Amino acid sequence: MTLCRTQRSTRAAFTLLEVILVMGVMMLVIGVGAGSFAYFEMEDPLEAPAQKLGQMSKFALNTAVLQHRSMMIGFDKTGFGILGQASGAIPRFTHGKEMRILIHRWGGRGWEPAEGQIWHFGEQGICEPLMVRFETAEGSREVKFQALTGAIVR
Repeated sequence: MTLCRTQRSTRAAFTLLEVILVMGVMMLVIGVGAGSFAYFEMEDPLEAPAQKLGQMSKFALNTAVLQHRSMMIGFDKTGFGILGQASGAIPRFTHGKEMRILIHRWGGRGWEPAEGQIWHFGEQGICEPLMVRFETAEGSREVKFQALTGAIVR
């Protein structure tokens, strides 16, 4: 006589609790990720002129070394730009009337209006250490430049 055993077929499956728990963790990770990217999306209106001046200073310093001649960045009422023959490579930056640019030279008395000022870059690969302040009604941003690289110091 054969005994028949009832065999239960067991299927591997997730319980509702496990599915809800995994979905909750995923939503938490996505929420934190989206929140951190939202921080980077806020555009600082003073970032563009600071980056443009940084780009110009590196270009002027490199050009001065490669061409064995001094280069200059000039500031006026409407903005700033590279002075001389090589100025066509990087266009001049023009800001709106609501922005004010101030310069603090190394060993200087303090912040001075940038209008009429010239920043020199020597053919030996050194520029004057300089700090530039961009001011608007919303706020200000100060940028410091390194003498050996012409790059923005963070």
